Amino acid sequence: MAFGDRVNFRDNRSGRFRKALPYEKNRFYKIDTLSKGMASFMFKSADGMAEIANDFADALVKYAQNNAPWKDRTTDARLGLQSAVTLENNSLEIDLYHTVEYGVWLEVRWGGKYAIILPTIETMGPRLFKAMNNIFGEIIYYE
Repeated sequence: MAFGDRVNFRDNRSGRFRKALPYEKNRFYKIDTLSKGMASFMFKSADGMAEIANDFADALVKYAQNNAPWKDRTTDARLGLQSAVTLENNSLEIDLYHTVEYGVWLEVRWGGKYAIILPTIETMGPRLFKAMNNIFGEIIYYE
């Protein structure tokens, strides 16, 4: 049977439609690209999301360090802004945090005047959602 040939799904004697055959006995379709594509969907999606998340985590740190509203005395707080990406159990987490012990006071003291974590998330968050939204159109799930 060549590509483009008409396939007769009706029984020649009775005229009824043939019973569906299991994949192994199906003589009309020899290549199962759907199952392969679905099997690789989760892995390729997770890889793509992890790649975007790692790039985004670096961008978060750069943005936070460049836009921190306080005046530096030792630059410890600015250089102590870090990020971490965790991908497990079908969940993706990006953390932005201070490594200096007084970082929490920069975020909450004086009504948030010196806060940088929440303003960074509010500014950069939509960019992450846009990048994640575009990822599913770019992944080739079967080859």
